[in-house]
Amino acid sequence: MNKLILSSFTLIFFVFTAVSQAQNAPYAFYLTWNQDPTTSMVVDWHSDGLQSQQLNIRRKGTANWSQMESDVLPYPFSERVVHRVSLLNLRPDTAYEIQFPGSNEVYYFSTMPSNLNEKSIKIAIGGDAMHRKEWFEKTNRVVSFFEPDFVIIGGDMAYENGIAENIQRIYDWFEGYSNTLITADNRILPCVVAIGNHEVVGGYYSRNPGYEQNNSFRKRIAPYFYGLFAFPGQPGYNVLDFGDYLSLIILDTEHSNPIPGVQTQWLAKTLEERTHVLHRIPIYHVPGFPSVRNYEDITQTMVREHWVPLFEKSGVRIAFENHDHAYKRTYPIRNLQRDQSGVIYVGDGSWGVGERPIHDVENTWYLKRAQSVKAFTLLTLEGPQFNLISVDENGRIIDSYPESPLPYRSH
Repeated sequence: MNKLILSSFTLIFFVFTAVSQAQNAPYAFYLTWNQDPTTSMVVDWHSDGLQSQQLNIRRKGTANWSQMESDVLPYPFSERVVHRVSLLNLRPDTAYEIQFPGSNEVYYFSTMPSNLNEKSIKIAIGGDAMHRKEWFEKTNRVVSFFEPDFVIIGGDMAYENGIAENIQRIYDWFEGYSNTLITADNRILPCVVAIGNHEVVGGYYSRNPGYEQNNSFRKRIAPYFYGLFAFPGQPGYNVLDFGDYLSLIILDTEHSNPIPGVQTQWLAKTLEERTHVLHRIPIYHVPGFPSVRNYEDITQTMVREHWVPLFEKSGVRIAFENHDHAYKRTYPIRNLQRDQSGVIYVGDGSWGVGERPIHDVENTWYLKRAQSVKAFTLLTLEGPQFNLISVDENGRIIDSYPESPLPYRSH
């Protein structure tokens, strides 16, 4: 009799434990796109258990929930899994509420407008996100205060270097995102990422013996990047088209793919096919026009030799670079000279990392502004025009373009 009671208690305990785990809120979530952001969204959440789960979703302002079944994907080096729901055929410029399994919290996201005729969009852009979780979250809170439509991080998200021993760093990054890249009214800010050296074992493909330019090798040297981010996906560079008004061109600066060859050929074709798009914006990690590192270094030189002429030929007006842990904006550049018809390079990757000393601005021909500071850039697209402000970790505006005229002072 005692054995029966014990067995029944044990069974009840295990059933209760399984139900409790199944009902736990996710460890973290992440929203991004891999198709047109005017009509789609990819929703990820991380949890225990191998069973598919359901995401509740409804158009904001309606009463009834619909349920979407998740795909279950492996989480590198972890017993956690990634649940992914790809939402398609959504309405442009529309808010949708979502509720994750095991949570009573109701969040929402918004699809992007179908055009820029009546509505502008605002993008928070930076890179080199998390030396320390508290630095990452501090900048995130300032970003959320400005209520951008979405976020772009141009590499070095969690500094996990592609190795199992650093898994806590990726846990912390996604937790920081889930806690702080949310507006005051619970809108989750979707995020688009590019690959950086700290997503890759050894930082660069060339430091991995026997490198082959294929999916399996790239996934082996950058397991978190290819396993946890739905976009850009393989082969590590990609383009995200927002209707016919914006193309985000995500590139790989020698981390899991060479710059010359296949990737540059792809870039040339991608730009050529999008001459009709209002805004074509490249985002990548290592800068062609560095504010900290050596101008002559090999990767910086390859960016200028292989990609910059394509940007200029196709009419790109602004590109975002990272990696240097400072803030910079260049003069417009064409043919490696200052030229008002050229491309402006902004960024240099200081979202949540220790700042580095910069080049002397007055004696660096391409630098218009530079500063050793944690910062991000808020880019606004209005019809065919763009403007930006750059903001430090404390919410202070440190730069703007077009530059505001100096206030009038009487003599």
